[in-house]
Amino acid sequence: MENKGTIAIPIIGYIITIIAPIIGLVYGAILFFFKKDTPLYQKHGRFIIYFSIVVFVISLIIRTVMG
Repeated sequence: MENKGTIAIPIIGYIITIIAPIIGLVYGAILFFFKKDTPLYQKHGRFIIYFSIVVFVISLIIRTVMG
């Protein structure tokens, strides 16, 4: 399977997700739903969506525990 596209686009998505999970969720959704012609972007888009949800939940837990 040929992976078209550059790996920099998903890496930027992961970095954005760590900084701002909601924006990362949108970024991952754009990669997943609108870049269907590139399997690399579609695969990492799905992972970015999952990762942003996990980061968001962890940040909520930390905020509620810390006050």
